[in-house]
Amino acid sequence: RSCDMASFLEKDGLKILSLSRMPGMKRVTTALVVMTLFAASAAAETPVAEVSQLQLYSSFWQNLHHFLYVSAWATRPVVPGQPRLAMPLPPGSDVSMEPDEKATWDHAVTVYERDFASRDLLFGQRMTMIKLGLVDRDDKLTGAPYDDELKTLLLSAAPIYRKYWWPAHDAGNRAWIEDAVRRTTKYAPAIIARLTTLYGVPWFGRPVRVDVVRFGKSQGAYTSNNPTHIVVASSDPGYAQWSSVEMLFHESSHGLFRKTQLAIEDAANRAGKMPRDLWHVVLFYIAGEVTRQELAKDGVEYKPYLYAIGLFDRAWPRFRSPVETSVQPYIDGKATLEQMVTSLVTAIP
Repeated sequence: RSCDMASFLEKDGLKILSLSRMPGMKRVTTALVVMTLFAASAAAETPVAEVSQLQLYSSFWQNLHHFLYVSAWATRPVVPGQPRLAMPLPPGSDVSMEPDEKATWDHAVTVYERDFASRDLLFGQRMTMIKLGLVDRDDKLTGAPYDDELKTLLLSAAPIYRKYWWPAHDAGNRAWIEDAVRRTTKYAPAIIARLTTLYGVPWFGRPVRVDVVRFGKSQGAYTSNNPTHIVVASSDPGYAQWSSVEMLFHESSHGLFRKTQLAIEDAANRAGKMPRDLWHVVLFYIAGEVTRQELAKDGVEYKPYLYAIGLFDRAWPRFRSPVETSVQPYIDGKATLEQMVTSLVTAIP
């Protein structure tokens, strides 16, 4: 995983992350008190639901942050062949505002477009810090580790978002959470037992936060680690119905997969190969296939995400046959991890 390099300065004896000192940043800065990033505030949020240590939230601040990011991308023209980092806004997202509201909102979107939109929500370290800094904040963003400018920007946009978009976004998130938890609860014990056996690590010993936002990253969901923090876009059609079960365990797997990832990368290095994204494709395959097998025991026909949206053939066609041939026996208990990674890397062209 690649991340942007942080730029630090000293203030009152504490290390502060300053975005204004980094290339491409103009006025907005984010101050991060490193030692207190994960400290709980007095206004702890309440999850909408929980299943097997996964606590699912529909957080106002996370939704505002991601909606501003997506709205910023919506102002940019679509350029053929150029990847976009955010989901598209659906029809009907435009609303009629009062002139002062429109000016305030447009300013917030402009700042996000200028200073944040070109930064990946996952791979941009600064974006991860903004996201984590929004956890468990009250209506005044008390304790948020930002400087006054970014905090003021978010606070100014908040009443407008709350008035025009938040009720519908929150309702959509809660409906998705209810359906996902209902589908996941029965199968979680069996899926968790199989995944942790395959990964060679225990399941999470403490709650993992899952922030459900209405709109977000172009891929729909993403996970940062240390701590494991999952974000999923509830409007992504690829995560509807039974796909929500696979998605929760796929994203959770990012916090558990390091041992398997290193085994794959070590085998590839020994073979003199550098197959980019191979470990992620294996994670996709394992989470999807284990989910498919467990649902099939109840007669539920499910097509894993890799196949359902054509991701295998569209993004990783050269990995499809090697992964299917080498990883399937490992899932089925017919090969060891070492045998799996050796066979897999040998088969990669």
